[in-house]
Amino acid sequence: MWKLLYLSVNEWGNLGRRKPRLAYEFAHQPRVASVLYVEPPVRTSLLDLLRGRFEPGHLDSRRRDHWAALWGWLRPVAPKVWAYVGSTKTVPLTRFTALRRLTILRRLNRTLYVAQMRRALRRLPGRHLILWLTHPLQVFALGAFPERALLCYDWTDDWAEFDWLPVEDRQALIDWNDRIVREADLVFAVSESLARRARRLNPHVYRAPNATDLAVIGRASEPDGPIAPEIAALPRPVIGYIGQIADKMDYDLIAALADARPHWSFVFVGKVWANRQAEVEALAVRPNVHFLGFRPYEALPDYLRGFDVCVIPHRVNALTRSMNPIKLFDYLATGKPIVSTSVAGVGAFADVVRVADGPDAFVAALDAALAEGGALRERRLAYARANAWPARAAQMWRAIEERIYGTPYLATDTSDDPSPLGASP
Repeated sequence: MWKLLYLSVNEWGNLGRRKPRLAYEFAHQPRVASVLYVEPPVRTSLLDLLRGRFEPGHLDSRRRDHWAALWGWLRPVAPKVWAYVGSTKTVPLTRFTALRRLTILRRLNRTLYVAQMRRALRRLPGRHLILWLTHPLQVFALGAFPERALLCYDWTDDWAEFDWLPVEDRQALIDWNDRIVREADLVFAVSESLARRARRLNPHVYRAPNATDLAVIGRASEPDGPIAPEIAALPRPVIGYIGQIADKMDYDLIAALADARPHWSFVFVGKVWANRQAEVEALAVRPNVHFLGFRPYEALPDYLRGFDVCVIPHRVNALTRSMNPIKLFDYLATGKPIVSTSVAGVGAFADVVRVADGPDAFVAALDAALAEGGALRERRLAYARANAWPARAAQMWRAIEERIYGTPYLATDTSDDPSPLGASP
């Protein structure tokens, strides 16, 4: 029986996101005894606990939650899945930032962080360890868990191309990523662009695109369901977007679209990144642009149902040429018209997604989408059914079992088509 140590960049909770959803699905595999889902660590120390002052993070300000993180408490979150947070700043002996950056102190905190993770692992069932990494900052785990039977890397973004980086040295991030790719027993690349890069360093690479949750998002395809009140009252048509308002967005394009069609409603549902507040505020002064903020995943069908066209107005650059947006698969599950810039992933669905770059072309594509009349609805829904999370996770797990047991696995085609891992839809 296998024990999966799953280091994630997302907190547990939203099963529409790739990291928690794959962990959830892997736990359903018969040979998996347990999954330790490691959420992003906090930077909480003993001194912080005594003072009651906590740095911002995905935990709230309750002392109990930070105490649990500091001592590595586990919490069951799904069948055979336990979540763990941990802290990478357990013992700052000083409040001065320069001293906290001392190498010896960082190493001590890393040692304590790993020790707590090991203690959590020992409490869970399973004999052989699979180490699952999702970000180059997790490179420390390569040396921390040498007893692993298998190392998997799920490469989902060109991490060094984000405008905001978690380290000062961009090249260091690239080097750490390359080291993980080289040492991994299996690399799952979300796009063909990343798969090609990974194959230069490792022959054991599979392309594993994102997918959708038909049980939740699929409800948006039911025409008689409720529409979120914030959208129901807006002038139509409603041009809608779900997802984080982050570095990938083309804010100039959005402004041009809103100005070109002042009587349309442009709606954005999702958390706004702190480094993009200025762009959002500049757009929000327009009366036809509406940023609704974060909404729970389970509530998204009521928002999607109110969209007339679903859009992906992302910049086309090195970052988005490596991506495979989950929202594309979620949009397909609604059956509604879709318009996107030419980011990676959309080309595989060119028969049901209108692709346009630049304001004039995008407006023309929106006009065509509104005139569509639902002609492509059933084809989009068929694509969504072929790209659901349970099937995607099962395909990935078969690749893992081939690597472990040497069982036949026929995934050879890694071209950029809708059929991942060489499997037929």
